[in-house]
Amino acid sequence: MPFFRCTICQDDGSPIAKNVTVMLAETKRDEWYGTITAAHLTSLGSGERYLLQLEDGRKGEFLVRRNTQAGDVDRAIAIRGTGPLE
Repeated sequence: MPFFRCTICQDDGSPIAKNVTVMLAETKRDEWYGTITAAHLTSLGSGERYLLQLEDGRKGEFLVRRNTQAGDVDRAIAIRGTGPLE
């Protein structure tokens, strides 16, 4: 899965975190998923929707599937797109 730099936003478009690394896999235009690993995004709640804005200009809404401890300070946040990533 390739890595991308992105901004995570609330569903109203207000930024939560900038310059975050996300690992994404796209299976089809409307089906994508990935993992965010970051300590400062612990407030992302499982079952909640957010907006992902990639550095290359693509955007997509996603659902947090799981937010678990991945080490001493980092979290492994599993996400799934809820629509197109375009």
